[in-house]
Amino acid sequence: MSDTESQNEDTTTRGARVGDIATHICAGMLIMYALYFARSMAVPVVTSFVIYMVLRPIVRQGKRIGINPAIGSAGIIFGLLVALGLATYLVFEPAQQTIAEAPSHIAIVKEKLSFVTEKLQAVNQATEDLADTTSQTETSASATADDEPVPVEIKQPEWTSNVTYLSGTGNVVSFITICVALLYFLLATGDSLLRSIMHALPDFTARRRLVEVIANVQEGLGNYLAKISAINAGLGVSVALAMWLLGMPSPVLWGAMAFLFNFIPIVGAITGGAIIFVVALVNFDPTYYAFVVTALFLTLTSLEGQFITPAILGRSMSISPILVFLSIVLWGWMWGIMGVFLSVPILIAGRMACEGYDGLRPLAYVLGAEVPVKEAANSDEADQDRSVVDSDQHDTIPDSHINTVVKKETCPT
Repeated sequence: MSDTESQNEDTTTRGARVGDIATHICAGMLIMYALYFARSMAVPVVTSFVIYMVLRPIVRQGKRIGINPAIGSAGIIFGLLVALGLATYLVFEPAQQTIAEAPSHIAIVKEKLSFVTEKLQAVNQATEDLADTTSQTETSASATADDEPVPVEIKQPEWTSNVTYLSGTGNVVSFITICVALLYFLLATGDSLLRSIMHALPDFTARRRLVEVIANVQEGLGNYLAKISAINAGLGVSVALAMWLLGMPSPVLWGAMAFLFNFIPIVGAITGGAIIFVVALVNFDPTYYAFVVTALFLTLTSLEGQFITPAILGRSMSISPILVFLSIVLWGWMWGIMGVFLSVPILIAGRMACEGYDGLRPLAYVLGAEVPVKEAANSDEADQDRSVVDSDQHDTIPDSHINTVVKKETCPT
């Protein structure tokens, strides 16, 4: 084969790869738009599937000891509804009172933070004076023109509709109804549907791969949510006791808030700390005491996030904070507050699913999957790659690394 034919073949191959990448990007964008457009249906469906993956082993274990899946599923859902109702009963009244009194507390917060708000008001006043001067100059320059009044139309930004998702009573009722009904059918008849899907696959290899992927996703989600729920429960109890010792009103409410918000990495602790600070600022006379209460809350969440959670979950469930934050931003923008809570489970499920397919395994490595142990030569190459990344001169690649790559590419297979 001549050099010209080889170059043409390489160009054609690169063109085909670029086309495949572009096709995948377009398909991904279409899927994301469909999920955004159908969020009212997609959110409860995804929530049901996440809970199903966690509870499916319980139903299967009950089936092994002779409990009918329909009866076992009904019992599990009944227990979940009772637990949810009890938790709502315990925190509903103090939460409703806190929300109702929030407008009257704004003046107190402004007064106690006057040393900050006064400086901000001075900056705003200077900005308004500058804007007024500019406006007067433009008005005097166009005073001879007969300007007709321009109609002003105020539109609410589209993304704010996601922030208020599930805020209305009708949305909450429909969300719970769809979740409960779909979860029951998945738990009771999900295995039958899985067998039907397996029969539709072309060969035994594809069927076995599907079972392995589902088991991998189920194990990953189940381990993560079970362990993180236990950790969050311990954190909620610790926060409730700490708030009770510090004299905060409704300590059970703040423990429940810590438990719930801690399902959202990074953002949950910051949001909870801000709420605790405002409530402490309103209820305690010395302003510095609000900082003490908030510092204790953030200390507890930091100890949990930096030491307890990594020690329990281990390296196998570690995910880059950058990817976690981007996932929270993406799904929060698409699905609102429920998207924020589902962002990490979706990320974990996606990683576990990608590990089951060779073509998607590089994406699983990007999402935090453990890289298998390589031979000594490959380990040396990995160390060289790490040295390139960690080097301050990123544009300079060691000659040894280049030689290794060249030898690897020219070596006959």
